[in-house]
Amino acid sequence: MSFLFARLPSLLRPSTFLPIRAFANPFSSTAPAALLRKPTKTKLKTHKGAAKRWLVVANGNYKRSKAGKVHLNGHLSPTRLNRLGEPAYARPIEKKLLRRLLPYA
Repeated sequence: MSFLFARLPSLLRPSTFLPIRAFANPFSSTAPAALLRKPTKTKLKTHKGAAKRWLVVANGNYKRSKAGKVHLNGHLSPTRLNRLGEPAYARPIEKKLLRRLLPYA
């Protein structure tokens, strides 16, 4: 078993591990507490449905495509179809919600 530890750097060998007290203060700067992981802020989750539908523009606005252009639109006028092809932008009340749904966008 010692042949496995011979390849490890000296810091990772079991003999160099410091004993950790059971109730060490995670915020203290002592040596045993340095091995403990300090609590961090939790990660925010992206809403995948919103991420697939909305795109963030450089000025911070949100852009999406309009519905109703893909099929069953033969009876619609060309003007209407052209309007459906244009992008739609988020309204101010939607922006507030989208900021929460897309935290890293």
